[in-house]
Amino acid sequence: MNVSEFVTKVANPYFSPHIGNLSDISDDFLKSSIKFAVKNKVFSLFYDGCSKLRIHLPREAELLKDVYEKRKRVQMEAISLLLSISEELDIEIMFFKTFKPFRYIPDDIDILLRNEKDFKPLINRLRKEGYFILKVGTPEVVLRKIEEDSYVDIDIHKRLAVGHLDLFRVENLWQKHANETFKLDNGRVALKLSEDYEIVREAAYSLLKDFHLSIPGLYLGINAIMNQRLANIEKIAAKWNLLSHLYLYLYSVHYITHKLFKHDESKTQLLFQKKDLPTIPFKLVDKQLRKRLKLPYRYPILVIIWAYTVKVRAETSQNRNIAALSQLMKQPSSKGVGILLEYVRGYFH
Repeated sequence: MNVSEFVTKVANPYFSPHIGNLSDISDDFLKSSIKFAVKNKVFSLFYDGCSKLRIHLPREAELLKDVYEKRKRVQMEAISLLLSISEELDIEIMFFKTFKPFRYIPDDIDILLRNEKDFKPLINRLRKEGYFILKVGTPEVVLRKIEEDSYVDIDIHKRLAVGHLDLFRVENLWQKHANETFKLDNGRVALKLSEDYEIVREAAYSLLKDFHLSIPGLYLGINAIMNQRLANIEKIAAKWNLLSHLYLYLYSVHYITHKLFKHDESKTQLLFQKKDLPTIPFKLVDKQLRKRLKLPYRYPILVIIWAYTVKVRAETSQNRNIAALSQLMKQPSSKGVGILLEYVRGYFH
């Protein structure tokens, strides 16, 4: 068993993994597994999974556990600060990507502004609290604050987009069906993108932004399939011309889940089945996954091109959204090109 398969099985929050003879696992293998788990944002889940299986991790795992607990604490403090500032300045914010239905500590806190006019006032107010601008992206700005021997990043978005290409219209995300309130541990109430919208966003990000199915993205898809919320998720995806992207994402999730956890499939109630779907991208994914399963799963380059074509064609022909064409033409200036070049390099190694 390779490192990526081992970590994905142990870290998963839904199934009891069958690893084999645990006594055969070397310290070097576990150290490589820790590095892989950190890189793929599942260290906390991996640590918990090893504890359940009574796998004794090297000492650096305990040090990392403390680092992640501290990061979580400073992130929650930053979230409370954001809520206080939003009340003070009368700014409407929504969290997305940051919270998942399983244990997850993100690299940064992602928020979406309802009104673009609030962008500069929020940044200026955060700078007074010790934050500085770390980087400027296409539709967002990332601010950082150093906290003791940790740090916290806040990613402020004016639009929910991949590069220049909008996925959803911001104003629609403030309708009740698109968001939900939740309570923090300290009792404060915040607003976040609904779980069903998060699935559609994850599907779109995986194909149009990241060009791969991440391990947290795999777990998120498993959660959606197991909870049988697909009918509503399909409606959301169809509304935003992302239905084919959703189906391909869920198909990939279902295939990988069956391959990794097939002995438990009867318990999962994984009901997703291919419907009236375009043939070529599914055949490419199917062929690639049958040949080699490597996680995170990198989609074939032709599938990425197909994903962009489907989204932009639907926006222009069905929605008369000509702006989508200009947004697509601007993509070469976004960081997605760097990701794509890195993807191509990794794809052939």
